[in-house]
Amino acid sequence: MSNYLAIATVTATIQRVLQSAIQTEMEGALVTTVRPSELGKGTPEHGVNIFLYQVITNPALHNIDATPFRSKGKPVKRQAALDLYYMLSFYGNDNVLQPQQLLGSVVSTLNEKRMITSQMIRETIEDASYSFLEDSNLADQIQQMNIVPLDLNLEDLSKTWSVFFQTPYVLSIAYKVLVVMLEGEEAAKRALPVRDRDLGKMVGRRGLDDLLT
Repeated sequence: MSNYLAIATVTATIQRVLQSAIQTEMEGALVTTVRPSELGKGTPEHGVNIFLYQVITNPALHNIDATPFRSKGKPVKRQAALDLYYMLSFYGNDNVLQPQQLLGSVVSTLNEKRMITSQMIRETIEDASYSFLEDSNLADQIQQMNIVPLDLNLEDLSKTWSVFFQTPYVLSIAYKVLVVMLEGEEAAKRALPVRDRDLGKMVGRRGLDDLLT
C-alpha cells in the first residue's frame, strides 16, 4: 500500500512513459497535465494532455479484511482502493494530422505497456523532473496496476467534455488505471481480548425477587 503521493506518481509515470514515446515520433511534442480548458494557453503547438477527471472507489478491494496482519500482531491500517480515470487529448496542426499521429503513438505505447511496473515507477521518481515525488513509495505496492482503455461512445465523450471540462472538444481517448492502494496514517484500534466468557449464573427465586424489589 502507498502513501499520499500514489495518485500523483501514477499520473507522472504515465506522462513520462508517453513523453519518451512521442518525442521519437514527432519533434517538439510534449505531454502535459493541465486542465483541458488551458490547452493553447502556453502549451506547445502540438502534444498530448493527460487529465485525471474522475476517481472511483474500487469496491472489491476497498477496506478489505486485514486478518493476516492481525494474526501476526501487526497494526492494522485502513486502506483506500481507487480506480483512476484519465482523459488523453491530442492537439496540433490538423492539416498534417498531428493529433491523429500522436493518438496512434499513444495507443500503440499503452497497448504494449498495459501495466505500471515497479521499475517504471522508480525511474519516474528518480527523474529530476519529478523531484516532488521523492518520498513516494508506490513502487512497493504489491497489488498490480493495470492500464485499461475505455470505449466511450460519442454521447459519453460529449457529456464528459461538457460536464467536466466545459470547453470545446478535441480528439481524445480515455483510460482507466486500477487499482491504486492508499494506506491510512493511523492504525485502526484493535478490540480488547475477551478475558471472561462467563455469561452469568443462574439466579435462584429468592435472589431474583431481591433484584426486582
